[in-house]
Order: sequence, then C-alpha cells, then structure tokens
Amino acid sequence: MENIVSVRRTLVFALSVVCLTTAAASAQTIPATTPATPEEQSRLWLVIGGGFTTLRGDCQEDCPVHGQGAYWHTGNFTSNVGYRVNKQMDAGVEVSWVPVTTKGGDEVRSTFVLTVAQFRPWESHGFFLKGGMGMAFVRNFVYSDSTSTVPPLTSKALGLTYGAGWVFQGTEHLGLQIVGTQQVSALGDFQTGGVSIANVIVNVWSFGAAVVIR
Repeated sequence: MENIVSVRRTLVFALSVVCLTTAAASAQTIPATTPATPEEQSRLWLVIGGGFTTLRGDCQEDCPVHGQGAYWHTGNFTSNVGYRVNKQMDAGVEVSWVPVTTKGGDEVRSTFVLTVAQFRPWESHGFFLKGGMGMAFVRNFVYSDSTSTVPPLTSKALGLTYGAGWVFQGTEHLGLQIVGTQQVSALGDFQTGGVSIANVIVNVWSFGAAVVIR
C-alpha cells in the first residue's frame, strides 16, 4: 500500500511540474500588448496658413537706367506636407502662392514649389529655423509699375527660402506657428528697346501664421 501511495505522490508531483512548465512557456511566447506611442502612430507633418507679403525686383546691371524695382504688397498662401523626422526636425515639400496686382493693372502670379526642412535647436522651446530650395514659377512679372518700358516676363527659375519662427503647441498633435521668411527667385534678363536688364531677381518677404499638425 505504501508503494501505491508513493507512486501516486510521484505522479501528482510530475504533473504539477509539467503544468507549471507549460504555463511559463506560454507566458513567454505570447508578447504583451502595449499601446502605441504618439511617435509610432503618425509621422505626418502638415502646415497650412498664410500671411502678409512684400515683393520687389532687383537686378545686377543697368538698374539706374530703369529705376529700382517697385515694391508690391499683398498676401500669400503656404502649405507644407512632409515627414516628422524626429522631435526636433520636420522635412517635406512646401507650396507657396503669391498673387499681386500692380498699380498698372498687371496681375503677377508667383508660385514656389520647394523642398524644405524645419529644425528646432531646443526640444523644449518652439523656436525653429527653416530653409529650402526648389523651383519658382512666375507669370506676367514686370520690373516696375510702368509696363510701357519693360514687357512682362513669364519664367521658371531656381527658388530659395530661409527664415525663422516659433511654434506654440496647443495639444499633443496640434499647434500654431508664426514665421518670417524670405524667398528668392532668379528670373534672368529683361530685353526692351535694345537695352538689357541683366539677372533680374525677385525677392519675396513674408510674415504670417499657420496651423501645424504633427
């Protein structure tokens, strides 16, 4: 009888060890589910806004012959779509549209399509630096308000931008930024009456605000 009891105890002990080993193995093979962090949920960087803009043409040669380029004041629409590289840098494509009507009635349309990046030197502060380059498409540009001396020019050229601003973070993914920028496009030469205005450059200064989703 004692042998039978001993065998039973041995079997119960062996079964207990097998059950505990199986449970431990199951716990190791089933990974624990953890909620995704905000960084894992989305890498989208989206900016939509606008602001106040001043345009002016400048040139390398013969500017005194025709006078300095006129200043025009208008508004602009700007949007950025891209990728949140990390907590301090965003990169993507910027499209900026700047329409203006001169005193002479000419409708000048400038569109910048640029690859841009914004970098925040300090993660805990909203200050950022911005820079980029791409293409500028300018339609019906005139050097001055007097279209009788200089014909309109439609051109595409290299476009550059740089600036700085500040992001005010409202919620985890939504914020507001203010930014000041300068955009530059090189349009080439104007030819009129046998006189050349060489290397005409359009400078665009803007200050505005935008909604930021990231």
